[in-house]
Amino acid sequence: MKEITLTVRSPQIEPVDVSDLKLDQLIENSANEIARLSVRSATGDFELGDLFDVDCRSIDHETPSLILRGDCGSIHQLGHQHHLGIIRVEGDIGDNCGTCMTGGKIMINGNAGDQLGGPSGARNIGMNGGIIAVSGSAGRFAGHRMRRGEIRIAGEAGDSLAAWQVAGTIFVGGTVGNHLAYGMRRGTVILGTPVQLPPSRFSLPVTLESPFEQILLGRADLIHDVPLLDREKHEDDLGANPWCVSRGDRTIGGIGEIWQPRI
Repeated sequence: MKEITLTVRSPQIEPVDVSDLKLDQLIENSANEIARLSVRSATGDFELGDLFDVDCRSIDHETPSLILRGDCGSIHQLGHQHHLGIIRVEGDIGDNCGTCMTGGKIMINGNAGDQLGGPSGARNIGMNGGIIAVSGSAGRFAGHRMRRGEIRIAGEAGDSLAAWQVAGTIFVGGTVGNHLAYGMRRGTVILGTPVQLPPSRFSLPVTLESPFEQILLGRADLIHDVPLLDREKHEDDLGANPWCVSRGDRTIGGIGEIWQPRI
């Protein structure tokens, strides 16, 4: 299978929309063909090769991969409708990463902008499958209208995390901003850092006693992505059954769950 590497030539100031770059289509092209692909910016279209050095090579792996190296904070809509293979960003990424994705994995070794795994344009469904893992922090509206899949954020998350979440699971190791899970219908948010939830929207926390908790949080790959969710660490600090759960958003009849360490 093919591994494609895009290395930033120089820091980009103006926003660039790369929503048309689809990994399953890129693997059919040579490095020169990829470099000639058009991407959009506020000042017009230009070739991908103007932004990145492009390298393609065959790898002994069945899964294709796309690697971005350098500061991509002005690169937006990466992984739009992603469904196959692995995208890895070695640095920061801009807004709307993983919008409407349905499969595969996106790994960000840095920070992510706003609307991580959210909807795009007039669509009312966000991420619908796959995994997004962020080693740093994420901006506002991560997991907005999420329907399936997992979002793993090792650091902090901004305002409106999991707003109008329908299903799926979001893990956050650090603190979260205001309006957590506003309009949440179903799904699960698991926090490594305790929060105070508004009682008008969420039930009072109760001790979580479920075998599913051990299965969900006992996965080595999850602890690697979000170390602050290490179940053994919380057991050492809080004893057996270290997690509690609240349900909501009750203002819309939601039955989603927010897990967090017992305070």
